[in-house]
Amino acid sequence: MPNIENTPASIKNNDGKTTVGQMQTTWFDQGDRLKRALQRLGFFWLLAAITIFIPIAHFVLVPGFLIAGPVVSYITYQMCWVRDHLSGTCPTCDEKMMIKLENKDTLPKWTYCPACNAPLHITQPDNHLDN
Repeated sequence: MPNIENTPASIKNNDGKTTVGQMQTTWFDQGDRLKRALQRLGFFWLLAAITIFIPIAHFVLVPGFLIAGPVVSYITYQMCWVRDHLSGTCPTCDEKMMIKLENKDTLPKWTYCPACNAPLHITQPDNHLDN
């Protein structure tokens, strides 16, 4: 079962005002990584089987999905952790916010407040090391 970890993150605006938020990271053990990789492989091969019946396009789609399946499943298997989202308070407008993070976002990261569109710099607090 995936392990969900909440770690503190500093949210800083251009004026130097800082707030502390929570960043959610999901860690996968080897069994979870294998399950996710096989699901993606099956999905792409299912797409390849479905696209056999599309005239002309199947010459490109079927080989593309057959090749993409192992590539995507290998990339998925290599992912030990995924950053999900950051929740906290914007230091500029003091609004609660939740920022969706990409799978492999690393800190420090620049982003924008969804409420006021102010630029934000997300880092680990000084007493916490990035994994």
